[in-house]
Amino acid sequence: MNKNYIRNLALWLFLGIFSGILFLNLNQSDDLPQVLENTSPSVVNIWSLKKWKAWQERSNLLGIKRYRQVIKTGFVPNGSGVIVSKEGNIITSFHVVDESFKNNQKLIVEFNDGSTEEALIIGFDLDADVAVIKSLGKKIYSPMQVRKNLEELKVGETVVAIGNPQGLGQSFSIGIVSAINRQFKNKNGSFIQTDASINPGNSGGALVDSKGKLIGITNFIESTSGGSQGLNFAIPVDVVMESYKTIIN
Repeated sequence: MNKNYIRNLALWLFLGIFSGILFLNLNQSDDLPQVLENTSPSVVNIWSLKKWKAWQERSNLLGIKRYRQVIKTGFVPNGSGVIVSKEGNIITSFHVVDESFKNNQKLIVEFNDGSTEEALIIGFDLDADVAVIKSLGKKIYSPMQVRKNLEELKVGETVVAIGNPQGLGQSFSIGIVSAINRQFKNKNGSFIQTDASINPGNSGGALVDSKGKLIGITNFIESTSGGSQGLNFAIPVDVVMESYKTIIN
């Protein structure tokens, strides 16, 4: 067979494959902003009203600094949550609201448009580390769509983590499903592992697939530094919804 023919055929095959990959990547990048726009109203930031002791400088007499201890109050970031009903029911990880529950602290949820509403803890599942809170306002809530065929989830699928890392406000990070059915001796159940960047404050937030369907609730990270190192884990949404139904019923 003619060497030029083989060379040209190989070149056309390479260009065809390259064009296909480029086309898929362009389509993905075009679709992703729309996916984020559609899902962001369904994720909230969770804050609690806390009190703490602090030292405050008193009037400076004769150049001598004097201090007194005072009680300060303010809202501090707890984590994130996902709206799952038009009535304003929100799923989160229980450890996000654990301290607020124990100390009867006021909860506030912040929506992606910056508005806030007070929220009430409805119930929780300690074994699954799932809690349900309810927003007490009158907004038109946007529940997130849940992926039904989670058993078809595959390693390598594109995912996006949505939450409130470090209390900075709603943020997105993209990655893939790194593993499924991860198990740990000190935790119940199995988890979805992802390399999407997750940090303190993401807990209780959403892990969605490339179509914006909820596949898990961000739960914890394995890290020596306290920050994301690519070992990030979410509770599978089928487990979450099972706990949710038990709690509200």
